[in-house]
Amino acid sequence: MNKQTLKPAIKKDDLQTFILLFDPGKYKRLKNGIELRGQPDLERNVAAAKLLIFKLKLNLMVISNANMATYRAFEVNNI
Repeated sequence: MNKQTLKPAIKKDDLQTFILLFDPGKYKRLKNGIELRGQPDLERNVAAAKLLIFKLKLNLMVISNANMATYRAFEVNNI
């Protein structure tokens, strides 16, 4: 009798869901998340990212500081 093992369905993590829905043009993978670079309207994109995370109840957080703002970037990290 052959034993067949069922592979569990691969569940996309919150970060992958965010990338698919937010559709960033340029991003860099980090240890705990991603860095989105070259955002034309940084303030609006940070607000949109926070709203998307809130609405979908993703376990992510947005990090933005003055250093990243100099090159129009922000991070989205896993909590």
